[in-house]
Order: sequence, then structure tokens, then C-alpha cells
Amino acid sequence: MPMLLSKMSLLFTLVAPLLYGYSFSMQVDNTQPMVGETIHLTTHFRYDNLEEYDLAEPDYEHFNIALVDENETQETNNTWLVTQHYTLIAQKAGTLTLHPLKAHIEFIPLKYQKEYNKNHYLQKQDISTQAIALQVPPLPQGIQVTGNYTLEASLDKNQSTQGSPVQFTVSLIGEGNLENLNFLTLHIPHTTIYETSIDPHKKTFSILANQNYTIPPIVLKYFNQKSKTVMITSTASYAIAINGGISYTYVLWVMLFLLLASVSYGLFVLHTLRYVDKKRIFLKGLKACKNKEALLKKVAPYIGKDRGLTRLIYRLEGCDDGEFKKVKKEIIKHFYH
Repeated sequence: MPMLLSKMSLLFTLVAPLLYGYSFSMQVDNTQPMVGETIHLTTHFRYDNLEEYDLAEPDYEHFNIALVDENETQETNNTWLVTQHYTLIAQKAGTLTLHPLKAHIEFIPLKYQKEYNKNHYLQKQDISTQAIALQVPPLPQGIQVTGNYTLEASLDKNQSTQGSPVQFTVSLIGEGNLENLNFLTLHIPHTTIYETSIDPHKKTFSILANQNYTIPPIVLKYFNQKSKTVMITSTASYAIAINGGISYTYVLWVMLFLLLASVSYGLFVLHTLRYVDKKRIFLKGLKACKNKEALLKKVAPYIGKDRGLTRLIYRLEGCDDGEFKKVKKEIIKHFYH
């Protein structure tokens, strides 16, 4: 019976009880994923009258989680629906629980909406989804990779001279829980090997040798979710002939070039990480703004840098409290692009 349900790709949904027209729910498309298999988690927050809300994001142990879509909002008959999509990849077998997510809401009951001091009747509540239990079976013994992959290899030449490197490149094509080629190392007797990896799915080896050698096949075993079998992908072996020789100075220049390339790439990665962290902190600050004055202080420096954003900032400056939340969401959405 469980296998039949899995094949039918049923959606499993748990919904929090309705409170004054508000509800928070989450659903997954598979409650029996394999270790490393991607499943999709969707949250739905529905409301008809709110002053403010804050939705918790999923943060589950033993899962890799990624946000797919940021706050899809739809309005129907004065009822708003906020939808978010995530991908989850289980990293451990067993019974794993997706604990309830909470939503904090602040609202004024409808009967007080027309009161001149309506803010005096502001109510604050927390609502939650219910938990979802996942049954995650283990992978076959000795297998840690799941998905569908192909390994490809290329060689710049199969004949070289002493001190002149051969460039051997391996590429990983496909999708699954293997995100890079960090696991891949190359050991060949009587050779000196340097490796570079700018693309996480591609790695290049520079091989120096004083005698003939053979590059062995690169082999990857993985579990294919569709066929439910262990698959093997591999590259071919390559016989390399070494003729004559060149000066030792050339070898030193090659080593220096590879060192400089590695340092340059490291600096590039460091700069990228700093930029991503600054953007994350900035967006968090925007979300924390509770009124237009606080938000204007954050975004005013960006006037004139982008036509669409500038229009939104001027619109924010003239909006009333009822329109503030909508303009705020549009500004935050703009900074995500």
C-alpha cells in the first residue's frame, strides 16, 4: 500500500485550524523519499484582514533546504493567499519529522475597523501548521550518491614532453545530491599533478611526468531514483606518451601560474561571499521595518539608481498606512532581483 501511494504522487497536507479567517498550512509531494531525493514543500498562508504578519521559514535538522519561490501573493474576493515553495533533501534515513511552522499575525477585528481608535483593539496571535512525518528508507549499502549522472572527460593531447603538462578535464553532468566534484582526486604513479576547479561541476588536472603513464578511468556509483537501481558511470582510460624534455624553468613557470590562478579564485570567492552576506543582512533590515519612515531611511540612498525602484520609493513616501505593506513587499521583491 505505501508503494502504491508513493507512485500516485499524492500530496500530503496538514492545515492549522481557521482563526478569524486566517490559516497556515504546509504540504509535501512525497512522504517516503529516499536519502538524497528531492521533495517539494509548499506553505500556504491565507488571511482576509491583517495589520502585519511574519511567517517562519523551515529549518529542519537532517535536511538540505532551498527556497524556490519568494512569496507568491494572490487576492480573491478580499482574501489573500501567500504561497512559498521549498525543496528538501533528506540527509539521513529513518522517521524524520517536519515540525510545525509558525505564523505571527496582528489584526483588528472587523467590528472595530471603523473606530477612530481602532489600534486600541489590535490583537496578536500565533498560528501553526501541524507536523508532517516522513519515512526515509536508507540507500543500498556502500552508496551515498543519488540522482542521474554522467561523467565526461577530455584531454588536450595524448603525447607530451618532459616538463610539459597534459590537461585532463572531468565534467559532471546530471542532477541529484552530488553538488560538486570535491570528492574527485587523481593518483598516477611517477607523476606530479596539480588541480584547478573554477566550476563546481568541472575539474581540470595538469599532469607532469618524465615517463609514459596511463590515466585510469574515473568511476562514479549512484542510486537512480526512477529505476531504483545502482548505476555506474565512468570515463575512459588514456595512455600518455612522454618524449624528450624541456627546461626546469618552464616547470617552475607552470607551477607559479597555477598558484596565482588558485589565489585569484580564492579572492573571487571571498568577495562573492561578502556580497551575499551584506545583501542578506540588508534584506533582513528591510523586512524588519514597521513603518514607512523607517523603510525610507533604508532605501532613500537608492533613488536615481534604478527607474523602477525610484518610482516605488516615491510611491512609498506618499502612501498611507493601508498601502504601506503592499509597497514594502514590492520594494523587497525588487531587491531580490
